[in-house]
Amino acid sequence: MDRQIVYPAQIPLDSDLLNAQRNAFVGLGHLAGMAYGENTVSAGGFACTPGAGLTVTIAPGSLLAAGVVDTTAYGTLAASGSVLVRQYISRDPVTLTVPGAGGTYTVYATPATVDTDDTVLPFYNAADPSVTYAGSDNSGKAAPTVRQDVAQLGIGAAVPDGAYPLWTITVPSAATAIAADMIAQAEGAPFYETIPGLQASKISKAGDGMTGPLSVLNATAAQNPVALGQLQAMGFIANALIGVTSIISSLTFTRNAATKWLHIRACGGGGGGGGAPYTDGNNQASGGGGFSGQYIELWITAADFGASVDIVIGAGGTAPSSAAGGSGGTTTIGSLVTLLGGGGGFGASWGSIGEILPQISTDTPPSSTEGIVVFSRPTTAGRSPMITFSKSNGKSGDGGDTPLGTGGPGNGLAGAGANGTGYGSGGSGASVGYNQSVGQAGGQGMPGVVIIEEYA
Repeated sequence: MDRQIVYPAQIPLDSDLLNAQRNAFVGLGHLAGMAYGENTVSAGGFACTPGAGLTVTIAPGSLLAAGVVDTTAYGTLAASGSVLVRQYISRDPVTLTVPGAGGTYTVYATPATVDTDDTVLPFYNAADPSVTYAGSDNSGKAAPTVRQDVAQLGIGAAVPDGAYPLWTITVPSAATAIAADMIAQAEGAPFYETIPGLQASKISKAGDGMTGPLSVLNATAAQNPVALGQLQAMGFIANALIGVTSIISSLTFTRNAATKWLHIRACGGGGGGGGAPYTDGNNQASGGGGFSGQYIELWITAADFGASVDIVIGAGGTAPSSAAGGSGGTTTIGSLVTLLGGGGGFGASWGSIGEILPQISTDTPPSSTEGIVVFSRPTTAGRSPMITFSKSNGKSGDGGDTPLGTGGPGNGLAGAGANGTGYGSGGSGASVGYNQSVGQAGGQGMPGVVIIEEYA
């Protein structure tokens, strides 16, 4: 981490103070990137509880997301486009009013940087040092004194672009107050487990000194939950983690001879986003987002896994110009698991009238021939449908997400689609406005991965 150097009797400069803060900011951002991943979005806190009437209260929390150092000048320091992980904080409890009964709403957090705490500051008066100026050039004007990274909370029927879902509130039509059972963690919410939470929820076997009931945290029927007692019955014992292997290319994996059981997370390749053709003066075109690859998480004994297994990693889907995106490749773990790749987004064509073309997954979740599946998910479309209009409101489809990757975001008449990030995510579609002489390609789908943790 960079540190400023100052000297005795040196005249202090404002840049010394600003650079000291920026250097610490950059160092912490890259440290967070090492811990959470450079492109990972993660949230902590933000507990949601019923408030008075049709309101909910959101506890303080923080959100980590990739960004740049400073998009605008920071005091006398120029803007800096270097990429790092930034922390956005909601410092105090926030009360949100649910729009109404008889609907489903999502609480979301939007990362934002704001210059605030405006104050009329004293400035040096060279003509008469004994009398300070009130504001720059003695203007009396206030100036911001703090640059804050804030997580701005909101609630609505849809999640705005650039925001991240946290909680889903499902309100019956006759309800006059919010109850706890109406609140559930939103699909795709980027919550990360805390260290105390991981310790409390670790897998245990009777007789190891732990007491009290154990269960899978935040499990729902759609996630194929498994009671930890089932894992105990199979002899899974949380002793020592002896190895973690992330497999991104096809190979034969041989487990450690001391391994007793394995925790596996894996996904197929994501589909490529659909391209968009050239347009004339009356039409625009928007392509669909690529689907994510199938995802699975399971626990398996070393005996059921075998000494070694052939692993094939599914490639990410291609994204040709002016055509449908390619499908993602299939990831296989021997004969244990087959994870299909996501379908490519459909290619755009000229549209003379507005239409909405949703993409919906029809695949069933994957399963394993051995072990216990904790969570599985079929291929899924992006966070919004592909939308195309004949005038200026077009938007291409988002790429599908996996728990290990985020699909490329769709764009509005902004050209080529965006690649997915992480593993197994889909690329977004391209979107082209009027009178564009060349077509555009969608975003690339991301390849699959197999992550194996071995325990002795």
